[in-house]
Amino acid sequence: MKIALRFAGFCLALVAGLQPGMANAFCVGPIIKQIKAIAADPKVVEAVRKHNAQGLKIEHVQALDDRWLKHKGDLPEAKAMLESDVSKFLSREAAKQSYFKEAILTGRLGENVAMYPVTTDYWQGDEDKFLEIFDNTIPPKKKDHHISRARWDESSKAMIAQVSVGVFDGNQMIGTLTMGVDLKRVPYTH
Repeated sequence: MKIALRFAGFCLALVAGLQPGMANAFCVGPIIKQIKAIAADPKVVEAVRKHNAQGLKIEHVQALDDRWLKHKGDLPEAKAMLESDVSKFLSREAAKQSYFKEAILTGRLGENVAMYPVTTDYWQGDEDKFLEIFDNTIPPKKKDHHISRARWDESSKAMIAQVSVGVFDGNQMIGTLTMGVDLKRVPYTH
């Protein structure tokens, strides 16, 4: 099965390769709106605000990322994060839609603040889903969302596109929220 994404405004075309020339499309506008609503929830904003107040340095983030990768997320820090109130909130929000398969909440450096399920790495700050949108200038100058190419995601066991939006404290972006969208479960139009 070959899957490709093509951007046309706010609609994506999903080419399933079932029959040559056939494509199913779904509009991501409503999905982005849902993700922005989750990112604006006071529980999410407060969790990122408190996390950022710790003042982590990039060296600490990268060192934990190295350990996270080495141990495939099987660390006390990952377990504590997964059991946090905000991770449980993200899990409940993801469960409301069959197409949400993962949630990754980051702080100002792109480090995980909360997640569902355990991510393959701790630091998202070197990836397009963070780099393409995170901008803490007021007002932000970067685009307000990022949609990744479809790919197999080992942690969620699905063919997903990651849709990322900013988390704002007032007018200032303080982190990002990425939701993994299972392309097989999204309602589509013909």
